[in-house]
Amino acid sequence: MIKIWRIWLNTERVDREDHYKITLFSRPRVSIHVDEYIWSFIEENIVKPHKLMRSEKYGYMLNIAFKQFNPEKARYFPPSEYNGPLREGVKVESSVRTYFREDFVGGKVRTTWYSPDAMWTNCGYKVLDVDVVSDNVSENMTPREYAELLFDGIGSALVFNFKKLKREKFDVLKSRIDWGIVESFPFPAPFEEQQYVGDDGEIHVTSWNGRKETTLVGPYSVRELYLEHFGI
Repeated sequence: MIKIWRIWLNTERVDREDHYKITLFSRPRVSIHVDEYIWSFIEENIVKPHKLMRSEKYGYMLNIAFKQFNPEKARYFPPSEYNGPLREGVKVESSVRTYFREDFVGGKVRTTWYSPDAMWTNCGYKVLDVDVVSDNVSENMTPREYAELLFDGIGSALVFNFKKLKREKFDVLKSRIDWGIVESFPFPAPFEEQQYVGDDGEIHVTSWNGRKETTLVGPYSVRELYLEHFGI
């Protein structure tokens, strides 16, 4: 059984003067059951048949991080079948892990990107990072839109870590997703059904000027602030 962690930053620094904005309300309001279904679908059809992720020593964790595309910040990405080929003339070196967005074919206009990385170990878990950046990420994205990005994000991470896997296999499998299941969960999902890491905590950002601490944001209860804003 894999442990699913949904990651979303509730605040974002906007300048060098330590000004922050609350980004809690921009996160996808999709049920975590969508993540569970998409993972189990991939696990049953690809992971288990290829006998992958079967360590008896470690458990497994899926770190799912969706981010809104910002062309000023999203400047570098790793080579991946899901990011497309590099432009002709771009020098490819084995020591280079990431390339400028413009180095990819169509990179100047593309607004969906993936950042697969090597699986790593933490506190008894093998961690698979699923990192998705897209202009489609928002509080209004539908379960189907979310599931499509998530499927490709997991595919990108698995193809990166297991060379026997190819994107073509995932693309064929994607056509078999049961969208009835994806769209059967409540949307917008109740706060308790979203289950992002840190939902039981606070939003509290501080700055230090010498020895003086200045509160910039909060403290606010994540749950109470969210419910006050959306009412769900």
